[in-house]
Amino acid sequence: MRAFSSEWVKLSRPATLFGFGGTMIGFALLFTIMAFESAGGRNIDLDGSGSESFVTAAMLSLPEGSILVVTDMAVFLGIVALALFASNLAGEFSKGTIRMLFVTEPNRLKVLAGKILALTTFVAAGIAATLGFSIGGGALMANRVGVETAAWWTADGLAAIGAAYINITAAALVPALIGATIAVLTRSTTIAISVGLGWFILAEALIGAFWDGLSRWGPAAVSSALAAGGAGGIGMIDGATPGISYATAILLAVGYSLLALTITSTVLARRDVTS
Repeated sequence: MRAFSSEWVKLSRPATLFGFGGTMIGFALLFTIMAFESAGGRNIDLDGSGSESFVTAAMLSLPEGSILVVTDMAVFLGIVALALFASNLAGEFSKGTIRMLFVTEPNRLKVLAGKILALTTFVAAGIAATLGFSIGGGALMANRVGVETAAWWTADGLAAIGAAYINITAAALVPALIGATIAVLTRSTTIAISVGLGWFILAEALIGAFWDGLSRWGPAAVSSALAAGGAGGIGMIDGATPGISYATAILLAVGYSLLALTITSTVLARRDVTS
């Protein structure tokens, strides 16, 4: 708990709160505005190729309509979580503070457990705030663009919000823990974030175009499927559907997370720290 509380001293600094938490909330509000403006008939042109339709008013009026936007940006939330975990772990090495931590607490696994738990609660709180701001912003815009929100507050609607929070948080932790592993292996914030983002944004999609198994069961695909609730869950705004079931997504997410934690803890416990 000492490691957990000391980590939260760092996480509660304005630079971290506004840098990572503010990024989550800011982009959620931006995507929410774009989605509801699109549902209201306004032309949205992102790349200069003409109007793009993201979502309809009918979709947003469903019980799960309140969380469609955040579900669609789950990959982005995972990337923010990856950057947070990677910068935190790698920063301890690059700044030399990891040695001070281990002098204060010789049990390295306790230090790691406290850091991971603190970072996880930060991500969970950030996603909760993201959901709250997105739903609140959508509710304020709903009447103006012809979206009915009555179904949001039914039992089904509230259940969808709760399930989305759990799924999106769990999905964000998959890239986050992998980012922590890369950070401990490389000891470089720049390399850890670059490699992590490169894989989750580009590499897996490119390789998956030639290897179907990776496009369905790779870490990025699993994270997206888990956030959407699997093949039978909530579809993405852009029409994409997960390629694996919810149960399979959970099992693979747990497997990737445990593998990442195992590698991270083993390397951190056995590697010499000289500076």
